[in-house]
Amino acid sequence: MMKVLGTLLSAFLAWLLIDQYVVCPTYAFQEPAAFKGDSLYNPYRGFSEEEWGMANFHAHTASWFGLTNGKGDASDVHSAYDSMGYGIRLISEYQQISRHGDSSRSYISAYEHGYNLPKAHHLVLGSATVVWKDYFLPQTLSNKQHLLDRLAEPGNAVVINHPAMRIGFRPADLQFLDNYDALEVLNSYKVAFEYWDSALSAGKMVSIVGNDDTHNAGKRSAIGKFATLVHAPGRRREEVIRSIREGRTIGVWIPHHPPIPFPEKIRKIKGASPSIQTFTADSGVLRLAFRAPVYELTLTGQGGKVLLSKDSLPAGVMLERAFSEEDTYVRVSYRTADGIRYFLNPVVRYDGVRIGNRRNPTVAR
Repeated sequence: MMKVLGTLLSAFLAWLLIDQYVVCPTYAFQEPAAFKGDSLYNPYRGFSEEEWGMANFHAHTASWFGLTNGKGDASDVHSAYDSMGYGIRLISEYQQISRHGDSSRSYISAYEHGYNLPKAHHLVLGSATVVWKDYFLPQTLSNKQHLLDRLAEPGNAVVINHPAMRIGFRPADLQFLDNYDALEVLNSYKVAFEYWDSALSAGKMVSIVGNDDTHNAGKRSAIGKFATLVHAPGRRREEVIRSIREGRTIGVWIPHHPPIPFPEKIRKIKGASPSIQTFTADSGVLRLAFRAPVYELTLTGQGGKVLLSKDSLPAGVMLERAFSEEDTYVRVSYRTADGIRYFLNPVVRYDGVRIGNRRNPTVAR
């Protein structure tokens, strides 16, 4: 019996190796190239705060008969995020789509793809079925691209989850990979700004998202740490997915060190506001003004270089910065008086028509 089991195990391992390193298509990746074009794409043109909603796209419950890390059920996730004023709260089980609340017009299907050793995982939003294909062992760049190609569908959004976790991805990988829409820059396990700037510096227009990635919504310290503000006036699936693909998101970092009492956290989140009064990029000049004072205001550009840093900017004061020939993208981050940090998607150079990181990018509106 042991000999038979050993033979079967050897055959299985051989199949894994052949499938991953021989059968998988080999991609010829283009050399990274920075954003270019005579036009500037501003994802916050016409910003109106009431059209934006707070979201958490990444949360787990008890599933797969307890084999995966998760506690509670779907109603626990919805109740927890409802109590904090989130307008959009999704459940993203491993390789499984939760149907909880699917009668609501704001329902968005979601699941976390990936069961490989390196923890190269993806968040898939808006798909009707689960893709089971994965590469279990440390992945080549072609392995990673092949999985993204399998996951990408015309009507969905694909997010690379917790890229800085384990060895699933390297910052250099993000210079080449496409056919995904966003990067989970803010995650409870580790933040990933180096990965984001690596992608942006290579001309990959990928949006920021922030998620708690909670595995126990009943644990109050595990929720309300990170979030995504997303442009979705009707809180509908199509709006959310299009906004993720076109950069109309804002990463939100809610202070949680040292821990604050949960009622105070609720008040802070319900009162959260990016306070954007003006955000334009007309005639090659980026103009910023806020309705309330902001602090630690930073403009970051090509290669993650800090282009401008200000300790504070008073309410209503206009900040102007012209795009130079060397500026390929400029992203903005800042803190408001309540301690919440906001990370905006970049204003980028582009051809004036198409935007995004898909093989067939969306037509910018």
